Amino acid sequence: MVIARVVADADQATLQASLRAVADNRAVYGLSGIARLLSGLTLLVAGRFLLWTWIIRGRWATPLVPYLFILSGVCTAISGACAVLIAVYAAPTVAAAPLIEVVSSLRWIAGKAGFAAAGIALIVAARYQWRVGGTLKRVAPVSAVIGVAMQFIWLDAATIMHRVGGAAFFLWLLVIGTMLAAGRVERRFIATYGGGED
Repeated sequence: MVIARVVADADQATLQASLRAVADNRAVYGLSGIARLLSGLTLLVAGRFLLWTWIIRGRWATPLVPYLFILSGVCTAISGACAVLIAVYAAPTVAAAPLIEVVSSLRWIAGKAGFAAAGIALIVAARYQWRVGGTLKRVAPVSAVIGVAMQFIWLDAATIMHRVGGAAFFLWLLVIGTMLAAGRVERRFIATYGGGED
């Protein structure tokens, strides 16, 4: 998603300049939008699966984290769908239609809200990771730092922080997802608290 967006060079100073860049790189920008849409849907599904885990159902951790991931996924998917619409309707020579302006604004706000919601989920998750102990206790401060860094998405001047935060979030998802899939979280939790009947 990020690579295609950067290659499309759509982040210009004005909407009209951005639309010209999108029109010149329609396929690449559209690919970025599709990737964002799929990314959001994947996060939404992942959040839903987290709600079904024994640690949430047993009230050992807060359901706020999965719900924040679901919210993030919905917002990210909306942002991706808007990007696809912009790729389809962007024109290099005509002034931006009011509908495209609205879609562009929605893409912007939904994308930022989705990223920020995921960051808040990491901040909240850090407390519960710390409580479980073991590897998760070592991951907890990293979760909190990444979550805070992700809140810089609202500052356009902090572009480097966006990229670092996004890459760190992706790595975080891989590490935590692998631990969940391998059962390491469950084994550690059972050893500490005796939970996890299924």
